[in-house]
Amino acid sequence: MKLLTESELIASPVVANSRMNRERNASGVNSYEKEFKFRPEDFLAEYIQAHGHVKWLDICCGEGKALIQAASHLSALQLHDKATLKGMDLIDGFDPVPAGISCVSFDIQSAVTWEPTEKYDLITCSHGLHYVGDKLKVLSRIFASLSENGVFYGHLDLGNIMIMAVGDDYLKRAFKKNDIQYNGRTKLLYCKGPRTVTFGLNYVGADDKSGPNYTGQEAVTSYYT
Repeated sequence: MKLLTESELIASPVVANSRMNRERNASGVNSYEKEFKFRPEDFLAEYIQAHGHVKWLDICCGEGKALIQAASHLSALQLHDKATLKGMDLIDGFDPVPAGISCVSFDIQSAVTWEPTEKYDLITCSHGLHYVGDKLKVLSRIFASLSENGVFYGHLDLGNIMIMAVGDDYLKRAFKKNDIQYNGRTKLLYCKGPRTVTFGLNYVGADDKSGPNYTGQEAVTSYYT
């Protein structure tokens, strides 16, 4: 089995053809509400009411529909000037932002090479980690980038992380130690508040031919020692 480097993985057809999150809405059918069990637009409005401003980072945001819909909702409430909504994706396929909405921006960016410079009150990654090489590096940066009241919701399939020479429950124990919630049935990862998480593992490469994971879509398996 040949393990791919990050630069090779970006060119992989499995990653390039990922359809898991490209058209996902904020709420309703095929939405973040369905995946994460909360309405992002309501979370943002309530956070603004409580704290005055809100920052949302959506990693692997696809076309950015959820961000744009949430911004439109805040605009209708005359709150969009109190929000900063940012989307990040490998592919430049973002939907146009409606005129009059200035709180949404998009970056063409690999999650692995992302260098955080801000703290966020909401970070989401809906099914994006399935196609990332160094998943644990990305997670460490996400946890460290949360604000004091910030929350992270994301999907993670532990079957797509292979760690040599340690027990099968290594990551579950690491999450528990750092007060990070992981649901093995739904594959949902949740964290509230910033963390400095060092997994103590060495990333050695990724396999893009490991086949479908629990979603039924082909995914990338990451290898660590």
